[in-house]
Amino acid sequence: MSIALSQYFLKQINDEMKMMRLNLDKILEFLYGDKKAELMSEVNFVKYAYQNFSSIMCHGYQRAAMIGSLHDSKKIAMKDIEFYMGDLESTICAKEGKDICALVEKAFQIKESLEFSMQLYGMSSLLEVYYSQNHDADYLRYVENDISVYIDKCEKRMLGNFSALKVLVDNAKAPLFKKIDKSVIAKQIDEFVESLNRGEESEMRRSLRTALNAATQKAEYYMTSNGVVYLKTA
Repeated sequence: MSIALSQYFLKQINDEMKMMRLNLDKILEFLYGDKKAELMSEVNFVKYAYQNFSSIMCHGYQRAAMIGSLHDSKKIAMKDIEFYMGDLESTICAKEGKDICALVEKAFQIKESLEFSMQLYGMSSLLEVYYSQNHDADYLRYVENDISVYIDKCEKRMLGNFSALKVLVDNAKAPLFKKIDKSVIAKQIDEFVESLNRGEESEMRRSLRTALNAATQKAEYYMTSNGVVYLKTA
């Protein structure tokens, strides 16, 4: 029952992690540089851990190995987040004499790689909890706070960088926009800045918090006369 309930909530969070569900070709469209191979390797492993959860949970040695590997995936994701964050900052700072369109395109490419790394960090953290079946209240509070604080810090850094990019675009002269109309680029940046600047808990943090809290919730099951079990969800 515990494994089935965990599988249910993991499916919910996986459905909300849109970038984690992309196929290989789509991921390769935005990943770049030295981190491409590393991230592809880790996301394939985390997908494997998610898709085979119910089976691996029934085999103690494999489950123990999986927990250690997921811990390593979380550390790699954090390392890659910091790499892409630094790359975003240096890209926006080194703006002199650059094609503004190319600069904005690069910034959004980094943004997608950064969000992908953040989702990898969140999913590997969550899977580590679910594989360990550690429902100790203090432990879950620590994990929830650790994820929430780190993702919040990343989102605030992204907000600062894209706010600086917005100022750069607003002040740039028309000749610097060689491919796309300035208003189109400005709208793209405005929409992203607004999504980070609402002062609300982001969708990613909310989803991860809900999934962690679900681990301690009581569940009701119904069994039919022929042995089929249903989980009450509402």
